[in-house]
Amino acid sequence: MQGITEAPVPNVNAAAAVGRPEELLNAAQDSVSSRSAARYRSFVLFLVVLVLSLVWFGHFLHRGWVAHDDGMLAQSAERVLQGQLPHRDFDEVYTGGLSYLNAAAFRLFGMNLMSLRFMLYIFFAVWVAALFYCASKLASPLAAALLTLLGVAWSTPNYPAAMPSWYNLFFATFGLAAALQFIESRKRVYLLLAGACGGLSFLVKSPGLYFIIAILLFVVFCEQSDSFSKASPATADLQSPRAPFRLLVTASAACLVIALTFFIRKLVDLSELYNFVLPGAILTAVLVSRESKIPALVFSERLRRLLGLAMPVLAGAALPILVFLTPYALSHSLGAFDRGVFVWPFKRVAMAKFSPPDILNVGAVGLPVALCAAAIYTKLRDSITFVVSAAAGLGILLWVSAFNLKGYRLAWMSVATIIPVIVGVGAALIIRENKNCEIADARKRQIFLVISVIGFCSLIQFPYSSPTYFCYVSPLVAIAALALITAKKPAPRVMPAVLAFFYAAFAMFRVTPGFRLDTMSSGYLPAQPTAELVLARAGGLRISPDDARTYERLNSMLQGKSLGHTIYAGPDCPEVYFLGGFQNPTRMIFDAFEDYSQESSRVLSAIDAARPNVIVINFLPLVSTPLSGDLRGELEIRYPHATDIGKFQVRWRQ
Repeated sequence: MQGITEAPVPNVNAAAAVGRPEELLNAAQDSVSSRSAARYRSFVLFLVVLVLSLVWFGHFLHRGWVAHDDGMLAQSAERVLQGQLPHRDFDEVYTGGLSYLNAAAFRLFGMNLMSLRFMLYIFFAVWVAALFYCASKLASPLAAALLTLLGVAWSTPNYPAAMPSWYNLFFATFGLAAALQFIESRKRVYLLLAGACGGLSFLVKSPGLYFIIAILLFVVFCEQSDSFSKASPATADLQSPRAPFRLLVTASAACLVIALTFFIRKLVDLSELYNFVLPGAILTAVLVSRESKIPALVFSERLRRLLGLAMPVLAGAALPILVFLTPYALSHSLGAFDRGVFVWPFKRVAMAKFSPPDILNVGAVGLPVALCAAAIYTKLRDSITFVVSAAAGLGILLWVSAFNLKGYRLAWMSVATIIPVIVGVGAALIIRENKNCEIADARKRQIFLVISVIGFCSLIQFPYSSPTYFCYVSPLVAIAALALITAKKPAPRVMPAVLAFFYAAFAMFRVTPGFRLDTMSSGYLPAQPTAELVLARAGGLRISPDDARTYERLNSMLQGKSLGHTIYAGPDCPEVYFLGGFQNPTRMIFDAFEDYSQESSRVLSAIDAARPNVIVINFLPLVSTPLSGDLRGELEIRYPHATDIGKFQVRWRQ
C-alpha cells in the first residue's frame, strides 16, 4: 500500500522563462489528462469494489436471525406506524430513531422482516462508498479498494440483521469522511456534517455520542496544530502565560479519563481498563503533551479559535436531535425520553454483560504488528524471501484455523485486541519528532482523527463485548491501521497487502460461514443448513430448520385459537407478536427492561384489561429471566388449556 500521492505540477516558471508558452499549455494539458485518467481508474476500481461488496453481502442477506433481535426491531417499527411514540408509549430499547427508519422501510418494501434488511442494504451501499473514500484519502486507489473489501468482509455479512450498531458504524464512517475532507479543504461545513453524522448516530443508538466525543478531541488537536503554525515572535504574547489554556486542556482530559473509568466501574477489571479506558487515556495524553510545547499565545485568541472549530460540530450534532425531540416536547414527555435513553440503560449494564477478550490474549497482536514493523523499519521490506515466507506462514495459519482451535483464536485475537495498540502507535507517531520520522501536519491530523474515532467508537463493545460487537467496529480498525502504515514514506506495499488478503480470507471463509454470533471467536463452524420461514411477515427469511418448524407451528396454532388481534407473549417474544400480526397489550419489548418486583401485577393488569383468549409463555428467554412461579400459576388458572411447541407453551381458554 502506498501513501498519498500528488499529481506532478508543471514547471510554470521555467516554461515562461524560456519564452515558450506552448510548453506551458502542453504541460498543463498533460497534467489535467493525467489527473482525469487517475480519477477514471479510481472510479472503475470503486465500481468493482461496490459490485463485489453488494454481491457478497446480498448472498447472506436472507440468512439467519436472532429471533428476539429481529422481532424487537420489527415490533418497535410497527408500533411507530400505529402512532406510538418510543419511550412514551412503549419500551424502546434504543434511542428511537431507528424505529422510524424501519417504519419507513415497511412503507417502502412491505410489512415483513426482510424489509428492514433491504433498508440496511441501501445504507450498506452508501457506506461502501464512504469507506472507499476514507481509504483513498490515506493511500492509493488500489490500496483503498483492498481495504474496503477487507472492511466489508468483517462487517454486515457476519450478522445481516438491521441492528442499530451497524448504523452506528455507517454514520461514524460518513462523519469520518467529512472530517477527512475538512483536513483537506479547511471548510467548516464539513465539521458541521461530521457533527450531524454523530447526532444521527445517537438517534439510532446512544453510543453515537462516542463519535461526537472523538470529533471534539480532533477539534482540540486541530486548534493545537493551528497554534503551532501561527505562533511566532510577532504573534506570541510573551507576557501571557501558557497556564490558563494548558489547565483547561489538562482538566478536560482528566475529566474524560475519570468519566471513562466511572462508566465501566461496575464491571472493571484489567480487560475493561485495557480495551475501554487505555485508548482514551492515550489520546488525552497526546493533547496534554502537545499543549506543553505550544508557545504562549493570548488565551482569548486560542479559545476563540477552538470554539470556532467546536461549534459547527456541536451545532451539527444538535440539529437532528432537536428535531427528533420536538414531538416529545410538544407532548410533555421529555422525561420519558430521558429515562429511556439515559437512566434505564445504566440499570441494564449488569444484565447485558459480556466480557472482552482476556488481557492475556493481547500477545496475539504481535503477529500483524511484527510483520508490519519489519516491512516499515527494516530492509526486509525488499526481501522476496521474507514476503514469500510470511505469506506461506499466513496461508498455513488460515488452513490450520479450520480445524485447530489455537490457530483460529490466534488469528481472531490478533485483531480483536489490537485497538489500544493502534491508538498507542498512532500517538507515538504524532509525538515523536526526529529526522528519521518526519510526518507532515496534515497526516498528523489524519492519524489523530482516525485513532480518536477508533478509540472511542470501540466503546460500543461495552458492556456486551461479544465477538459480534467487534465486527461493528472492525472496518474502522482497518482504516486506522492504513493511516499508520502509510505514515512513513515510502510506505510498504506488499506486506500490508498480504496481511489484508489474509484477514479478509479469514473473515470470509472461517468467520462468516458458521453464523455463530456470541461464540464467533471460539473456532471455525461450517455453514449450517437453513430453511425458509414460510410466514407472510417473514419475507423469505431463512433460519434453522428447527426454528422454522417451531414458529410455523406456533403461528398456526395462535391463528386458530385467537379470537381477536391481541395476545400476550413473554418473556422476550417480540417476534411472536410481529410474525402473527398480533397486538402487544403491554408496553414491554423485553420484560427485563421493567421492574421485576412489579412483574406479576403489571402482566396480569395488562391481560385483564385486554382479555386475550390465548397467551404464549417462553421457557427459555435469552435476555430476561423466566416468568416467576407465582405469575405462571395465575396464568395457568386463567388459561387452563395448554400445549408445548419447542421452547414455547401456548395456553388458552374456551
